[in-house]
Amino acid sequence: MPFSPAIPLTGLAGFRFLEQTQDRQRALFDRSPDLQREIDYFLDKAADITSAEELVGDRRTLAVVLGAFGLDDDINKGAFIRKVLEEGTLDQRAFANRLVEPAYREMSAFLGFGDTGGLLVFENTRLNLVDRFRERQFELAVGEVDLDMRLALNFRREASEIAAGSSTGNTGWLRMLGSPPLRQVLESALFLPSEFALIDLDQQIDEIAGRAERIFGIEDPTDLQDSAVVDAMVDRFLVRQQALNGAVSATTRGSVALSLLLSLIHI
Repeated sequence: MPFSPAIPLTGLAGFRFLEQTQDRQRALFDRSPDLQREIDYFLDKAADITSAEELVGDRRTLAVVLGAFGLDDDINKGAFIRKVLEEGTLDQRAFANRLVEPAYREMSAFLGFGDTGGLLVFENTRLNLVDRFRERQFELAVGEVDLDMRLALNFRREASEIAAGSSTGNTGWLRMLGSPPLRQVLESALFLPSEFALIDLDQQIDEIAGRAERIFGIEDPTDLQDSAVVDAMVDRFLVRQQALNGAVSATTRGSVALSLLLSLIHI
């Protein structure tokens, strides 16, 4: 039976429990026979793969690669993935560079088939990819128990990576808006309505930048390198989601606890 993370509570309290037990739970998860079987297969086969065509032709190896970039659902899009990988990222007109979701560009650059001829032949590339796969698969397992917590873990990791990548100003916000999981956390943490995605993109960026500065003191996406800022955004997201999901009733004592949590994160 696959390992299922233990998360006995919802919302912010549940996330605190997950944080406190994450190292131990990750260790148990990493020893899961099903997970290790797929990793062993990947490590046995990947070194001999020198083209996007070969990778797409090996479904189990491809599943690990896609899983490492949070693209598990694309396993049946062989022709699409091959085009992403074969055109690389160096040419601004390359397919991956024209897609909204930044994970495609990241994967194409990481594997290097269209840019350098392929990097899976290098052990460091394979081991790095396995580490990413383990982390993403743990997040996926968390999401099977509580989707909001998966989104929180993903945001904590990816927002920091975008900030560290010097994605300043509009570029940083665009990268975050281009990733559906990041967008969901960002919009919820900033109390943006569900219709927000329908307005002009420039207006979206202006509104997000304005709210981020007023609420969290973020003057630029690179400020997300500060873990305290990221944690504040994640906390606010989880509290709002708990309220939206009806986990706390306005007619119960839980509403008092929610009000206190909201005040603590400066809503």
